Amino acid sequence: MTANQNLEALYSYAHFQKINIDKEEYKFQVETHPDYPSLLAFADALTFFNIPNVAFKIPFEEIENLPNSFIVLLNSNLVHITKKENFYHYSEDKKQIKATKEELKELWQEVVLLAEAPEEHTEKSISKISATVFIGILVVFLLGSVYFFTQNLLFAIFGLLPAIGLFLSIEALKTELGIESKISQTFCNAIPNADCGQVINSSKNKWMQKVKISDISFWFFASQLLAIFIFSVAQLSSHFFSIMLVGLALSLPMTLYSIYFQYKIEKKWCPICLSIIGVVYLEFAFLLFLYNGFYANTVSLALFTSIFSLIAGLVYLLKPIFIEKKEVNEKYIKQLRFSRNYEIFKNTLVKSETQFFDKEYIVLGNRESKHKISVVTSPLCGYCKDAHTLLDKIYHRFGNDIGISIRFNFDENSTNKNLFLRLAEIYEAQGDVDFMFALKDWFENKNLDNWLNKFGNFENTDGIENKLIEITNENKEKELNFTPNIFLNHYNYPEQYERENLEYFIADWLEDEEL
Repeated sequence: MTANQNLEALYSYAHFQKINIDKEEYKFQVETHPDYPSLLAFADALTFFNIPNVAFKIPFEEIENLPNSFIVLLNSNLVHITKKENFYHYSEDKKQIKATKEELKELWQEVVLLAEAPEEHTEKSISKISATVFIGILVVFLLGSVYFFTQNLLFAIFGLLPAIGLFLSIEALKTELGIESKISQTFCNAIPNADCGQVINSSKNKWMQKVKISDISFWFFASQLLAIFIFSVAQLSSHFFSIMLVGLALSLPMTLYSIYFQYKIEKKWCPICLSIIGVVYLEFAFLLFLYNGFYANTVSLALFTSIFSLIAGLVYLLKPIFIEKKEVNEKYIKQLRFSRNYEIFKNTLVKSETQFFDKEYIVLGNRESKHKISVVTSPLCGYCKDAHTLLDKIYHRFGNDIGISIRFNFDENSTNKNLFLRLAEIYEAQGDVDFMFALKDWFENKNLDNWLNKFGNFENTDGIENKLIEITNENKEKELNFTPNIFLNHYNYPEQYERENLEYFIADWLEDEEL
């Protein structure tokens, strides 16, 4: 089972549990995980979305204690199992399996993953105008225009065939480029012994290494659609049909080779490719039985050639751009997977500058935790906004297990003095959540008068100013004037790492007994 199929098992489970997941982002988080493609990568990606989950070992004898839907490891693959009556249903190798308890026992590997949806993650139906819908609207417009100019219903009806062919060609291109598509998956699972990706990207087809069947079919059908429109406007419909009949006749040997290649050489079927071939045969039959004679002239031949050359040129120029984008994305994922490796990060961290703080004041989360993030910061620092957004995420994910020490660089003579004092007062009187909300509001608006009107003026000194001064003085003694400056316990966060990557190391750091 491929990594994509593992993802599909997770998506199926999430849908069953009514968990809303951004599939593209989830896939990105899984693939950039240092332990990809292990179960840990899938579980941590759920955690990234704040989706409660747990992976554990359970002997088969306790399977009755599991819910009716769960993720399990079978034959080293993730599988979504649903229990109905006395049977266990799951998908494997594009087949729907209905297993008895005894049959499942033979495959059981004891590792189970469960997740539940917080209220804010409940799956919602969101309507989006997809590229497919847009293309559909464009095709309707083109064929409507064809009928308007020709008043020939058969001409317009014929136009539906290259429209279908173009749609299938786009799905073939998606498969070639590794772009996930439910439509492609449905097609490619339609028959046994099918693998669209293997056929389309096959290295056995030596003479078509540079030009794939997806390229040819896209060029062929896109050119047809454009030609239909232009020839109808020029009142040359009979010329188009004549030329197209010859073109289709010349394409038949290629379709026969494709069928032979799938059956005899690759020994895998591509339902998308077969559907494209079917469209070509339907077009040929349509023209063969309804039109006789050859009506083309030099002008129409030149026009037809120009249209096909234009589309071919566009395919030739644009295809490499998409391929390059795909390759760059793959390299980026590999780089991120490397940069998010905790052991490498740890080795870099322990070599960085160390600082030991004697005083603390504002500590968010678990003050008693032995894992503490200390941040030298200031509300007046323009670069601190992103750091506090990151800390907010960490607080909400790990607040029970980690302490976040906010170390303001405070200027008692500043005109913004009341901002610091009121923030500290909110922390003491109202707690972590209100403090972070007030600080977030400041970073978003940065208007002192409006902020004070919203959150109130500082009222009670009560030693608050002295506490801020003590923290500031300790920062100065240690020459920590730069903000934001982040420390994990007493280790300075390495400058080789982007700050936003910190979030990915916290879980491993909490389990690390050495730091």
